[in-house]
Amino acid sequence: MTAPGNAEQAAQIAARLLRRSLPGASSAVRVECERAARVACGIWRRWHVGPWQWKRKHVRWYLEYRTQKYSAWTRYRYWLTVERVLRATGKFKDWRPGLNGPWSTPLNPEQNWQAVREQRSTWVRRISR
Repeated sequence: MTAPGNAEQAAQIAARLLRRSLPGASSAVRVECERAARVACGIWRRWHVGPWQWKRKHVRWYLEYRTQKYSAWTRYRYWLTVERVLRATGKFKDWRPGLNGPWSTPLNPEQNWQAVREQRSTWVRRISR
């Protein structure tokens, strides 16, 4: 495949890759596709390559630098989206060992699962009122 001509085309390719492979509610698929489009745009603006031309260094750069100001949970969501795009292109299996980083877990190192569960249960109680 040839590289996309602009960031918008790269975003469309990434969203199309996910739309075909994601099960679930349309709103969840839409959010995931939008996130994939943001990743594809960011990588295209830096290197002018689309999802089919991505190399491990492109993905790692995005996860390391473009998501560094996000919370651990948001970085993890971006990691899951990138993982799905890479699975759709058939690159994930080979690249997985080189893509480990702080984004591959939903917690900061100083957090623990118990604290996350307590926060989540408080949030659910507020919503259900």
